[in-house]
Amino acid sequence: MKTPKHLLNIGQYIAFLLFLCVGNANANAQILIDSVIAVVDGKAIAQSEFVNEFRIEVIIGKPKPLLHEPTAAEKQAYLDRIISRRLVLQAAEKIGITAVDHRKQVAERIAEIRTMFSSDVAFHNILQKQELEMKALEKWVSDKIIYDEYYTRQFVRTVDSKEIDELAPQYFEANKAQFIAPATVTFRSVLIAVTPDSSAKEKQSAKRLAEQINSRLQQGETFEAIKQSFKTEKSIRFNSLTLNTDTQLGTTVAELKPAERKGPISVPEGYRIVELVKKTPERQKQYSEVKDDIANLIRHNKAEKAFKEWLTRQKAEEPWYILEDAFKRVSGIKIESTK
Repeated sequence: MKTPKHLLNIGQYIAFLLFLCVGNANANAQILIDSVIAVVDGKAIAQSEFVNEFRIEVIIGKPKPLLHEPTAAEKQAYLDRIISRRLVLQAAEKIGITAVDHRKQVAERIAEIRTMFSSDVAFHNILQKQELEMKALEKWVSDKIIYDEYYTRQFVRTVDSKEIDELAPQYFEANKAQFIAPATVTFRSVLIAVTPDSSAKEKQSAKRLAEQINSRLQQGETFEAIKQSFKTEKSIRFNSLTLNTDTQLGTTVAELKPAERKGPISVPEGYRIVELVKKTPERQKQYSEVKDDIANLIRHNKAEKAFKEWLTRQKAEEPWYILEDAFKRVSGIKIESTK
């Protein structure tokens, strides 16, 4: 890690950020030391913020729970991310992008995260299990929203649209193989749903019902007639589906001939009866179908390149430093599963 020339004496930053006193059963106090592991523009990054980066990602469902202590490379990657975010937030503040303007967005994003859990109680239990305070999650969400707005405003929206219009057709011609519409099957389906927590008796009952419906279809009854017979049964779903033939169910249906039926098929959702309607072979997409996707891809690539160049300059010009000894001592990062 390079130290910028105008960085102030590191000794000024070697300090303890926070002392929290927790009384034990004997009323003797314990002291938790939240040490500084890095500094960006005179503002400390504490060990707790670094550990929270792992915990929050588990809560929002990005990575799998850590099954091991993070490697040195993983720790470095997470700290680099925090440092980069600090530099972006610092730049965002200079052009007037602040947390005050994003309170509604933060509340909406927190509400969205809550919906990932069965109830508010379950959500707060996860926070407690991860030893994460709501304020820390709200701060992380707020910082992410500001980061994204700065990135969009300064890098995505500044890409020259005329240049994209010139490059997009060239990209399509050079990469046509990326734009193949896969083969699909369209079919009628009856699903007799079985919940994961169903008993063996309930599963057997669902299978018998699927066999009964399949027998009625074989005797000439239409899907519509059977649908009317079972319209009050919530566990039975009638619909038409289109799937790629490279999916498990799509592959099974693709083996049928038009109007041919198969079932009951055991699927993760329960038991399904299928009847092929049509097969559609793969085809080359036209430029008109994908030009917006290509434009977005080029815009993203150019924005990302410009952002990385900007970030490199910021790291060379702005005062920041990692306290290597303190950072190396960070250990015992234990991230629990949210399940």
